[in-house]
Amino acid sequence: MMMHFLTKAFDSILGPVQMNDIWKSLELMGKGMLGIFIVMVLIFILIFCLNRFTGNKKED
Repeated sequence: MMMHFLTKAFDSILGPVQMNDIWKSLELMGKGMLGIFIVMVLIFILIFCLNRFTGNKKED
């Protein structure tokens, strides 16, 4: 019942959308979001390391 609803809900101007197309697009979106997350973590690590090694030193 739910699958039939999803395929009817995603009819487009270009024609009907198959359930396989929906799963492919979700897979592609997941890979893109994972890539963005990995890049954000790498930027965070880079900023953390730069701040740790080049940050202001306390002088007496």
